[in-house]
Amino acid sequence: MKSATVFAAFFLFCLCLLSACGQSANDYFPLDAGKYWRYQMTYQTMDGTFKGVYAVENLPPQKIDDQEYYVRQLLDGSFNYLQIDDKGILLKGREKTIDLDTKFTDVKQYIFQFPLQVGTVWEDTVLSKVLIKTGPPQKTEFHIVAKVPVSAKIESMTDSVDVPAGTFENCMRVVMSGNAFIDAGNYVGKTIVRLSETNWYAPGVGLVKSVRKESTKHRALDKGEITLVLESYR
Repeated sequence: MKSATVFAAFFLFCLCLLSACGQSANDYFPLDAGKYWRYQMTYQTMDGTFKGVYAVENLPPQKIDDQEYYVRQLLDGSFNYLQIDDKGILLKGREKTIDLDTKFTDVKQYIFQFPLQVGTVWEDTVLSKVLIKTGPPQKTEFHIVAKVPVSAKIESMTDSVDVPAGTFENCMRVVMSGNAFIDAGNYVGKTIVRLSETNWYAPGVGLVKSVRKESTKHRALDKGEITLVLESYR
């Protein structure tokens, strides 16, 4: 009974945080269990353009090591663990099982920060993920995973976005960009990794579109891009 009371108090606290930050963050990034989103994905690397599906489902909240988490399951079977604090919605970590080996990776990246209004800015660090080049027999030869410090900003609360799931009005547009000088090894050497990402969140729906672009100054592995557009949701 005591744990149930603490659990309820935690989520009441989160609701207070959300309501205190203007329009509810849950409007733009719903965390209610049972919600589901399916996206059309276009993935461009040095090997060409690939199309696929990306899906997300909200699971019931979990308590782990005395901390409460919102949980999202991705199509590949991995789990994202999120928390709400006084700054915003935080992606705390990711759990993935490969060949019966389950690993938890700390992420600590904000989806967005409060207040939800044009001009809100924050600093963060993200990992590059689409700078990939493969070769026969379809074995990855090189993949740049760089920690890139970025500046993020809410640039609009009134965008109109057309995607396969429909047209969504009054979307919040969040833009982040940054670069990092890295030593990528013998294949590429020292180079600058540039990263930009724009996400659109529709009130009452969540993420409806995302475009990420990455590049380097090395011709052997100079660019990558991934785009998500909402196909359906429930």
